[in-house]
Amino acid sequence: MGQVALNLARKWRSSNFKEIIGQDLVVRILQNSLFKNQFFPVYLFSGQRGCGKTSTARVFASAINCKKISEFQKNPQSCQIPCLQCESCVAMTAGRHPDFMEIDAASYTGVDNIRNIIDTSSFLPLLGERKIYLIDEVHMLSKAAFNAFLKILEEPPKFVVFILATTEAQKLPETVRSRCFQLFFNPVKLDTVAAHLENMCQKESIACDAAGLEFIAQVSQGSLRDAINLLEQARFADSKVTKSVVLSVLGYLDDRALYQLLSFMIQKNHKDMLAFFHELSKQTISTEYVVKRFVELLYDGIILKYSGEPKYFLDIPTELKDLINQMPMAQLVTYFDQICNLDMAMQKTSRKQLLFESMLLRLISRDEIGQLALGEEKKK
Repeated sequence: MGQVALNLARKWRSSNFKEIIGQDLVVRILQNSLFKNQFFPVYLFSGQRGCGKTSTARVFASAINCKKISEFQKNPQSCQIPCLQCESCVAMTAGRHPDFMEIDAASYTGVDNIRNIIDTSSFLPLLGERKIYLIDEVHMLSKAAFNAFLKILEEPPKFVVFILATTEAQKLPETVRSRCFQLFFNPVKLDTVAAHLENMCQKESIACDAAGLEFIAQVSQGSLRDAINLLEQARFADSKVTKSVVLSVLGYLDDRALYQLLSFMIQKNHKDMLAFFHELSKQTISTEYVVKRFVELLYDGIILKYSGEPKYFLDIPTELKDLINQMPMAQLVTYFDQICNLDMAMQKTSRKQLLFESMLLRLISRDEIGQLALGEEKKK
């Protein structure tokens, strides 16, 4: 059988410290620990999903047992660890290192699994200098499992290192956190994600443009794994990864369409708004995303009324800004409040787009009814 092709996220998983993206401080701390040959019994890696916690833990584990660690400690400039060539590194790369155990706490939450770790941790390492346990999503362990874990976390065997990884460190008992050396993984910066995606596209011969990659970086919100997965979806959706292709893959609406929708609303243009909704119904669009972005656009409109700088939309057309400025503040705030309240109602219906459309039409009609009533009052 031929070799199975890996997806981009697995193919580009970091295999050494130089390949870890956007976590310079964490990498420096771990490399200094290796250089000084000083290791903590328990490390806690915390941060949002897809920012490199598990990959960094595997690289660190590989470096701890690398056969060239003594050379690195003598001259770190001339020797890189993990070397990826020694017996230990090759075993780690192949996923068959006898001294490295990776446990998914989301699947093995019970106290029996922790007792098994406690029992096996007393055996000496076979291939490397230390036994390393990586427990991913550690916050998913049960209360009984945490209680059983406390003693060995406080006084593990000298040759054992525990690496706990979690997206929700606040869910860990304080008694566990107090026993850990905690490292925080920050969301990867937008420009760093975009630059990494561009490098991937060049190496993988993926046609793309800068706007498409920047948009992927933006919507991934600091998760490099999410960004890579979205890039892969987009590459199979079209011959070139562009912003419009990424929008269609996600079911998102272009900002220009949102500007158009708000213009129709401000101008009370029922006909064009209905035509807009008719065209929208022909596409596979995420109504939740449309509502979210429309609320953000209304918020930026309120900021503009106060002569502030928009927070979510940096390219609002001059024509729309003029329309917003002519609009009464009370009316704009009412629109914002009413559409914000759609969240709860949308969770209870499968006809989300119809609910959103009817809300906008109702708001326009209510304004017109209010204006008619005011005119009648003035006549009296």
